[in-house]
Order: sequence, then structure tokens, then C-alpha cells
Amino acid sequence: MLETLRQGVQSWYFKALLVLLIGSFAIWGVGDIFRDGPAGSNAMTVGGKEVGGVQIYRTVRQRLNLMSRQLGSDISMEQAQQLGLIDQTIEAIATETLYDVEADELGVVIGNDPLRQQITEQPGFRNAQGQFDRNIFEQIIAANGMTEQGFVNQLRNEFVRDQIIRSLAGTLPQSSQLTDRLFNWQQERRVAEYIVLKSDPTAETATPDDAALRAFHTENPDRFTAPAYRKIVFVHLTTADAQSEVEVSDEELQQVYENRIDQFSLPDRRTLQQMIFADEAAAKAALTALAEGRDFVALAEELVQQDPNTTNLGDVSVGGLPDNMSEAVFRLGAGETSAPIEGPFGWYVIRVTEVKPASAQPLSEVGDELRQELAAEKAVDVLFSLSNALEDGLGGGATLEEAASQIGVRFVIVDAVDRFGRAPDGEPVLTIPTGSGVVENAFAATIGIESQLLESADGGYMVIRVDSETPSALRPFDSVRNDVIAAWKAEQRLIAEEKRAEDMVARLNAGTTITAIANEFGLDGPQDSAAFTRQGVDAGAQISRALASDLFAAKTGQAAYGTAPEGFTIAVLKDVRHADTATDKAAREAFAETVATNIASDLIVQYANALRQKYTVEIDRISIDNMLLQN
Repeated sequence: MLETLRQGVQSWYFKALLVLLIGSFAIWGVGDIFRDGPAGSNAMTVGGKEVGGVQIYRTVRQRLNLMSRQLGSDISMEQAQQLGLIDQTIEAIATETLYDVEADELGVVIGNDPLRQQITEQPGFRNAQGQFDRNIFEQIIAANGMTEQGFVNQLRNEFVRDQIIRSLAGTLPQSSQLTDRLFNWQQERRVAEYIVLKSDPTAETATPDDAALRAFHTENPDRFTAPAYRKIVFVHLTTADAQSEVEVSDEELQQVYENRIDQFSLPDRRTLQQMIFADEAAAKAALTALAEGRDFVALAEELVQQDPNTTNLGDVSVGGLPDNMSEAVFRLGAGETSAPIEGPFGWYVIRVTEVKPASAQPLSEVGDELRQELAAEKAVDVLFSLSNALEDGLGGGATLEEAASQIGVRFVIVDAVDRFGRAPDGEPVLTIPTGSGVVENAFAATIGIESQLLESADGGYMVIRVDSETPSALRPFDSVRNDVIAAWKAEQRLIAEEKRAEDMVARLNAGTTITAIANEFGLDGPQDSAAFTRQGVDAGAQISRALASDLFAAKTGQAAYGTAPEGFTIAVLKDVRHADTATDKAAREAFAETVATNIASDLIVQYANALRQKYTVEIDRISIDNMLLQN
């Protein structure tokens, strides 16, 4: 609702109505958005004003159609309900009705003149000459199942709501003092001097007794819990499987080569050099110099400061030049130079250094590649036939293994795989093709039932059966004892390292320099961070967001620590850089607009909440859901 109301500050109501209405006619066809819809009693009452089920249905359908257009696929009512779109629409209708009720009480009235002006200025109602066309207007209104009066009344309501919002938040006074303080707070940056205390995975740590290890095992079940595993059987058909059954004869290859000869042909080409001049006289002077034996590239550099890359055009076909230039150039032979030709950037002098007649690659050069393409094309048809045969076998009552054997394809049995494609030993299951989608579909399948024929992510087909599932469970202590020891030691090292970081920060805050700390512990640095924001933006990998926040709470010279990719970062605040509202005027002005918009938005939200306290809102959700989901 907040986003909707923020848009309301910019007077979106009547603009959106007209745009959606006109657009719906062009996109969705006649009578889709504003059709009568299901009949129904009043499903909502707001401050005594009743809202019928038809209106709610129309509004929901309108929003569904627009979202479907944006996504490129239809959205059903069930999907809209799951996405929360229906709830959002109902809340929007309730809020709009609250404004209508308040407008009636306040006596807000909109005359006909502003409505007439808004309608006549809409591009969708204009003819080819850019003038308002009543016939177009009436056609669009009628095609969408509305009367002119109904459309005008709805537009009038939107104007009234817009007037209320404008009166509340349209021209709020701006507080320079508030804006400057917020701008300074947001734009302030800080620089820290830091060192990194790197973790040492080889640091010695005593091994505790079994009692401590068993307690650690019990207290950290997520670390030692085996995932759910499924035993699956699947058939995965790919074009590679089908291609082994495909043959491409020499006669087929020759025929396809002849049919695609244009694909292997090169047109008539010229290797060209060019000089470009501002006027024809300069181009003619260059021709005279060339006739005296001057080098083309050197002359271009001398006369028009062209470098060789600009002068040498390389191979050009007929279509690579403007028509008038192409006609003149392709009449020239090797070594000949054109007369001055007027082109898109001035006057051109062009020399042909080589003529390359049209040619075609022989079949001997492209045959292998072409044969592979033909085989791949045939394999698609074979793959489709295999998939149909597999479906037929399963439909005839055969098991997946039997159906696969009947058509001569391989089936795969995997005794245990988790949802990440790993076996119980933690290694990937190599018999499952990477990127095929077998694992994802296996964990979405019903146990004991063969799936339908599915398209695999690699362009093939697959059928999957899940025979059983081993539920996720905490591994017995004895089976993971070594893992528990390793995890316990790693945690102890982390605790010790964090304690060391805390001690370093305490010493820094007591007066020890960061350089002395670095030297004492043999650490690199210290080094300065980039200037970063409160959110840690631009700080670099070693200054985490949490550490940046701590440093913004610190005074210059104070220290803090935070986690880092390699261990812990110990940092001392070195410099505070305040925003400069005088020099960064553009950013400050933009920020001021944002502050004003946010304040206006908050006012509108509070106003809407106040209206809900003032007027009773009753929504019959059962009736609305039944109406929407049954149509």
C-alpha cells in the first residue's frame, strides 16, 4: 500500500486509468477488462459505501492482465492469490473507497471542464492528425464494455482522490535544516586504519574427552545431520543418444550443400583504401598528387591526418558501401583510384588494391561440419520418436526398466542421492548428468510413482521413479567422531582468535598504536581503508558492514573489530569526512526531493490509517474468494 500511495503523490490515479483503459483495447481485445464478470452481492462496505463483487472482479482482472503482459505469460486467479496480488488489490480498492467517502463528507466536487480537458489531451483518443477524435473515443469506450457516462464518472472519482492527496502532500514546505542534517548523516564517510588477524587452521588445540565431544555433537545437530536421500531410477534421453542411430548419406550431404550454397559463398569483394576530404577541390588535389606517384597511406596522413587504420578499409562487398559509392568503386580494377565521390562524411578518394571475385567453399572443406549439423537435426526427430516409444511402453504397463530395455536405451539406478546430487560419502553422483534437472525432479516426485515424460534442462527427455527415501537424521556419534573433533577444534580456534582480536582492541583503546600491535604479532600493515559509508559501501572486503557500523559509532582514534574473509579485522577510526552541502549542490537538491517525497508518503499513509479509524471497513473475503476462484 505504501508504494501505491507514494505513486499517488505524483497524481497517478487518472493517468493510470486512461493509460490502462486505452492500452487494454489494443492489447487484450474487445471487452476483456471491463466485461460484466460474475454477478454478486456487495462484497465490501467502507464507511457505509458499498462495493460490489463485479467491481472487485473487474479490478482484479485488469491487474492480472497487465501483469501477464509484463511477464509474457498468463497468470491464473490461483497464482494471483499465491502471489498476494488479490490481497493487494482488495486493500487498494478499500483505500480508494475511503478517499471517496471522505471526499463526499468534505464536499469535494470536480467540474466537467478539467475532465473534458484530460480526455481530449490523451494521445490514445487522437486521430492521425493529432486531434481529439470523438469516434475513436466512443469506439474504445464501447469496445471495453463501458458507457461514456460510466467512464466519465470513474475518471471524476480519480480526480477527486487526486485532489485530496494533493491538498495533503502536494506542496509540503521543506526544512533546509532537517534536509542538511539528514544529508550529512547519509553522505558522511569514514576512513579506518586496519590490520588483519588471519585464521590458522593448523593451530594446536587439545582434544577434549568423549563427554565434551558427545555434548558438542548433540548441541550442534545441523553440523552432523545426514540429509534426506532418495533411491531413484531414471531414463535420460539426449540428442547424443539419438545421434548414434543417425546416418547421413553422401547424397543427402551433397543435396543439402547445394541447397545452402549461399551459406558457403563469398560475394565479389574489393580490398580498399580511402581518403576523406571536406570539399571536392581538396579531393582533386589529392588525385593529382597520387598521379605523381605519392604513396596513398602517407598522403592521407599528410593531407587529412588519417592514420593507417582509418585509411585501410580491408575487404568490402557491394553492400558494404553506400549505393553511389559502391557503383563507382566496383567498376574499378586492381590498382585503380576513383574520381572524387561525395559520401556521408565528405568527399572520398578510394583506391582498389585487390579484386577478389566471388567464390564458394568446396564441399570437401565444409562437409564434416555440415554432416554433424544434419546428424544433429535428424537426432531431434529420433529423440522425439524414442520418447514417444518410451511413453507407449510405460502406458502399456511396463516398468521403467522394461520400457527402456524395449527401445534399447539405458536406465540408471542410483541407490542414494541428496537434493544437491551428492552420495552419502559427500561426492557427486557421477551417473546423474550435470545440469539435466534429474535431481530437482526426483525430489519433487511422489515416491513409488513414475513421473510423466519430462523435458530435461539439457534439451532431452527423462522419466524418473523414486523407489524410497531415507529421511534426514542425526548421524550416530561414532560414525562422525572425527568430524566432531575437527568441528570442535575449529570452533575453539575461532573463539581463541576472537578473544585475541578483543584483546588487541582493548590495548588499542588503552593507547597502544596499531603499528605496534602489528609488529608484535607479525601482521601485515597497517593499511588505510577506502572512505566508506555507514552501510560499509566502498570499504573493501576486509571491512564488513557490521564493522563499518561500529566505526560509525566510534570516535576518531577508537578501535573495533569484525569478521573478515581470512579471520578478523582490527581497525582504528582514522578520519571522519563530512558531506559538503555547498559544493555537492546537485546531490543535496536530489536528496531534498527524496526527503520531501518520503515525508509526503508517510503523511499519506498516516492519513489512510486515520481514515480506517474514522470509517468502518468490512470485507467479505469468503465471498470474494469464491467469486474470483470459481470464474
